[in-house]
Amino acid sequence: MPATNIDKLRDINLFVIRVFCLVFQHGNSIAVASILDVPPSKISRSLNALRQSFSDPLFIRRQHGFEPTPLSCRLYPILSRLLGESESVAAISHFQEMDQHKNLHIATPPQLAINLIQKVRHASDTHDDPHSVHLRMFNDSSLDDLAANRTDAVLSFTPAERDGVISKAIASPKKVFLVARENHPVWNNPVLEEIARHPQILYGNSCYPNSQSPMKFYCRRKGVPFKLDSIASDMGAVAHSLQESDALSVLEFDSCANFFKEFKGLKAIQLSSEQFDELVSYKTPKTIYLWLRHDSDGRVTTPFWLQQILEQHIRQALGLAS
Repeated sequence: MPATNIDKLRDINLFVIRVFCLVFQHGNSIAVASILDVPPSKISRSLNALRQSFSDPLFIRRQHGFEPTPLSCRLYPILSRLLGESESVAAISHFQEMDQHKNLHIATPPQLAINLIQKVRHASDTHDDPHSVHLRMFNDSSLDDLAANRTDAVLSFTPAERDGVISKAIASPKKVFLVARENHPVWNNPVLEEIARHPQILYGNSCYPNSQSPMKFYCRRKGVPFKLDSIASDMGAVAHSLQESDALSVLEFDSCANFFKEFKGLKAIQLSSEQFDELVSYKTPKTIYLWLRHDSDGRVTTPFWLQQILEQHIRQALGLAS
């Protein structure tokens, strides 16, 4: 094991350890920033502090996310146990305070995670209904978690089919955006015909399953080959791939377009309504659903204010009127 700077290690706090554990689990710093509701730069500073202390890169950037080094694999079980013990101590020492605050667990695709914690927390304070907010990324177990009362609400691109769960259709995309590096040749003529000439980065958890990308249907109808560059697991991986290649991405969220605009070297624009209509003629946009649990009498158990803020958040993410 490389030499550790003990003096610097003394300055490592629990937040830094939590960042390390989450990056190890999710493989991407942008996703961790969304989960912790902090700027990506704070995640980078935390990782750099650990790298300096252990004289090791800890994570190697790959095309689809971070790959842990051998040292990280040795550290993770230790730091994970340390984090768990510290959180147990914090729970005991702050029992009375925590007892006054209920927990909210929300599952969401990464595209809808942007600013979600901040909005829910503000709504909680506004309605004098204090909660701590925990965000989980949508996965195959999200429906089971909701039905078993382990999650309070789920944002999804598909309806739920389960007794005790309702899925409210909230909104569908009404816009389409193009994202690519700033000096990409597509910006000379950003129309669908030109976009189809370049390799595409698909998002592994999007409004459209990978086999149903609107651009894929467009290419098929036009008789041109669909060029797939990669399928990314999160927005951070998309951003990195866009920065380093001639690939581009077509997406449906205002919030995501604004997210990519913050990356140096990337550019995002909204395509015309005519281009959106043409894509829709090949593949109808998916509806975004809000899954909620209800009791045996059919009454929704989720606080009404939370339903309202989640519905508003979905519409705002799509750039629609609240």
